[in-house]
Parts: sequence; structure tokens; C-alpha cells
Amino acid sequence: MRIVHISDSHISLDHPQRALNMQSCIDIINAADEQPDVVVHTGDLAHTGVAEEYNITRAILDKLKAPYYVLVGNKDKRPAVIDAFSAPQRMQANNGFIQYVIDDYPVRMIMLDTLSENSNKGRLDEVRLTHLRQMLEADTFKPAVIFMHHTPFKVPPIPDPFQFEDWSHVEKLQDLLSQHTQLQGIYCGHIHRNVEGTLGALNVSAISCMASDLRMGELTNEERTMAMLKTVVI
Repeated sequence: MRIVHISDSHISLDHPQRALNMQSCIDIINAADEQPDVVVHTGDLAHTGVAEEYNITRAILDKLKAPYYVLVGNKDKRPAVIDAFSAPQRMQANNGFIQYVIDDYPVRMIMLDTLSENSNKGRLDEVRLTHLRQMLEADTFKPAVIFMHHTPFKVPPIPDPFQFEDWSHVEKLQDLLSQHTQLQGIYCGHIHRNVEGTLGALNVSAISCMASDLRMGELTNEERTMAMLKTVVI
């Protein structure tokens, strides 16, 4: 299965270049010789969370040849994301959180909501972890991957390497995921850098942002073009 991972478009009415960056990313995906089975956007779809920004985001994503799915980042507003994207994606709000599983492919894709109402950092309370446990236990044999916005590992290159409000949330996540051998990896965004890490025995991949003015860290010439997307083959 071929999945293209994108993140952090930060579409903004005050920064029209970001829409052009996102359109460039979609053009690259659509022009690929091997088309993805699916595209996943791991949040910060919009920068201020107003409806007009999501309308722009949706219009660009709808140009993809492949099906796509989204989740929320710290800049997103859940009600506005549901309004903009629930119909085509069968997105579900569970207990007020946007967490759902896509089970139509050879690999299950689990979308995890790490948005906090109190800060830009991630949060995983017991309600969300319980729902994640239920999604994992629904099929313990089929390979699965997890998509989330915040990085669940220490990222030394950035000023604050811990991107969760309470690191015990990450420890609980690690304990839960360690019980599920069907998991193949975790994919996230948020830190606007291409960084690889681990959570227990699981590989975690963080991708840079589509918004070129917000990219962080050093990039090679190739990465300046391709940092905005990553193809995952499972």
C-alpha cells in the first residue's frame, strides 16, 4: 500500500503564498508515476481556524486524484474541520474528539486527535486513549499505522524537545501501543522539520510543513522541493 503523508499547510487569508505551496504539493502528488492509494494530512490545515481558510484547504485537497483524509492540529478548530470535511471522509467525532479509523485498505489507518484546548502542545487524555484502545482491539491481525499531529518522542534540535503538555500522556501511549504487534509505524507533523524518532519499538516519522515560510531546520536542495511530502510504502 502506498500512502502519501502531508502536514501543516497553515492556510491563511493573510499569507496567500501558503495556498500556492499547498497547490504545488498536490501537483507533485498528482504527477507521480505511481499514484498513492491514499493521502493523509496530519493537521494544522488552517492557521486561525476560520471557515474561509478551510474552504480554501478543501478546494485544494479536492484536486487530488487519490482519496484523502485529514486530522486536526493545534491550530485547527474541531467544529470547523467537521463542517468542512466530514461528508466526503466519513469523519467521526467521538466523544468530542476527531478520532477515527479507515479500514478500507490492506493497512488500517488510525487517526489520533492530540489537540489541546489550552496550549499548542499535544494532549492525550484517558477518553482518547480508551477510544484508541478500542480501535486497535477491533482488529489485532491486520497491519495498522497511526497518524497524529504532535511528535510523541523527544526532539533535541528544537528549543522545547517535549511537545506534549504532560509527558506521562506519551508514556501511556507507548504502553498501550507496545501491546499491539500489528502496528507498523507512526506519522506526524507539528515541528516543521523532517525528523525520525521512536516510541518504544515503533518508528516515528515527523514531516516538515507545506507552508514554505514556516519550515525549520536545515534542508538539502532536494528536500526544499520534497520536504512537504513523504511517501510511505507498507
